Amino acid sequence: MDFTERLELYREGGMINDSDIEDINAVIDLFKNEYGVTLEEENAGTFIAHLCAAYGRLTSGEDVDVIPEEVMDELQSLDSYDLSKQILEKVMKATKNPLNEVEQGYALLHINNLIAQFKEAGEWHV
Repeated sequence: MDFTERLELYREGGMINDSDIEDINAVIDLFKNEYGVTLEEENAGTFIAHLCAAYGRLTSGEDVDVIPEEVMDELQSLDSYDLSKQILEKVMKATKNPLNEVEQGYALLHINNLIAQFKEAGEWHV
């Protein structure tokens, strides 16, 4: 199932705006067009929820804690780290509303998890 309903609920609740929805759809399109995977509620709900929350926090000025150093160290030690960084860079280029450095760290974690999940399912062929 796609994210139309979720995004509309978040928009109606004031968590995100139309520009944020455009960015989220750009990210979904990026994964489909560049990597051949379809982000749906079942496989990417947490990642999309994070993006929505991140955009909401950026609009409201709410701070989020920095990812603990030991978590970042572990992430950087993974084979998929470089690819995750490349995808994050593409995400940042594909969107109009830039994520700050802290939010980028969390997005990086989610992207890495998506790669692992798609690889495990045999759907990642990059």
